[in-house]
Amino acid sequence: MRHYTVWLSRLIFLTATGHAAAYDLVDAWQAARDYNSDYAAARAERAAGAELQVQGRSQLLPQVGVSANYSNTTLTTPAGLAPYENSGYGIQLSQPLFDAGKYTAYKKGQIGSALAQINFDAAEQQLIVDIARAYFDALLAQDTLNATQASKKAYQTQLEQAKAAFELGTATIVDSHEAQAGFDAASAREIVARNQLQISQNKLSRLTGLPAQAIQPLQGPLPFPPDNAVQDWEALAATHSLQLHAAEQALALAQQTVNEKRGNKLPVIALTAAYSEARSRAPETLPLTRGSTVGISVSLPLYAGGGIDSQIREALAKEEAASDQLESTRRQLLENVRSSWLGVNSGIALVHAQQQLLNSAGKKLESTRVGKEVGIRTTLDVLQAEQAYYDAQTSLASAKYDYLTARLQLGQLAGVLDGRLLQEVNGAFKP
Repeated sequence: MRHYTVWLSRLIFLTATGHAAAYDLVDAWQAARDYNSDYAAARAERAAGAELQVQGRSQLLPQVGVSANYSNTTLTTPAGLAPYENSGYGIQLSQPLFDAGKYTAYKKGQIGSALAQINFDAAEQQLIVDIARAYFDALLAQDTLNATQASKKAYQTQLEQAKAAFELGTATIVDSHEAQAGFDAASAREIVARNQLQISQNKLSRLTGLPAQAIQPLQGPLPFPPDNAVQDWEALAATHSLQLHAAEQALALAQQTVNEKRGNKLPVIALTAAYSEARSRAPETLPLTRGSTVGISVSLPLYAGGGIDSQIREALAKEEAASDQLESTRRQLLENVRSSWLGVNSGIALVHAQQQLLNSAGKKLESTRVGKEVGIRTTLDVLQAEQAYYDAQTSLASAKYDYLTARLQLGQLAGVLDGRLLQEVNGAFKP
């Protein structure tokens, strides 16, 4: 039923907007939330994890059961007695008063539900990063193909001009060979670029269920963030990081396991109550009996062959391991935040540098063409300048997408990656 709804939503989207209508990064993410199977599995895991808390709490509540019996007895000795019937029913109630095992099961159920929610939130943030990467990869592949085709067209123009100049006797055959080699190399790069574009588009379509050919290109200014100090991001990560929260819950789970194993040495006390009714037609027995009982049961293990102590030592060792893992996660998180923060800030500088490089490459190309016309530059010089210009175009696009990806990854590490941050990044794709 869910898949039918997803496909119906997609049909309405395509019908309302048209198959060629462009969609942006937020549209791709929203479509993936309904279409992506991994995200749907994470949502189901969260629903399953929420039941752990209910199951743990149920062990602290009264347990009520009912029983019934019926039998038909035929006596062989002494002979001559008629068969008789027995029947009855009973209701039993048990309420834990002190049971360390059931209490720790309740606490572990709470932790399990919290961990399931954390894992789902992490999956939601990972979905944003995955969609953004696939979206940016598809755009970069398209930009690379466009630059390669433009380079190929320039080589073709140079080749035609070189052949014409050679026929007129104003150029050597070397110019034609150089232009031909450049054209052949551009043709080979075009094949690779087309293949990479198809691969990138297939990945985006697999994640979103939308046609990857209709994505909105990068056309607005990049969302450069305020110059927050790295300490600010470290503080955010220490408070909101889902990876850190998951490690904290794992430690809490190990601590409750220690309490559970230690509780096996403690008494178990429960309130019990029962009501029963029995009917019998056996000779010399009462035909009907009714009764009720109320009491308290106490059980205490005295010796279990050393198994309980061994389980406690095992649980303590696992608790220490979880504590060490938490500290390792905290240290690794801080390192990753610092690296990602440097990536964002260097990404801003790199975008500016690549933009300047593109401007310089464009001016160099113009000068080289003029130089060839006056005889101080060769065809090879022009071809190299053209290739450098188109390479600069691709490098600038790659730097922009790398910066946007780093911006999202920094938010993911700090645990603040959500739809609002995605909207901020998506502003670069709005007309």
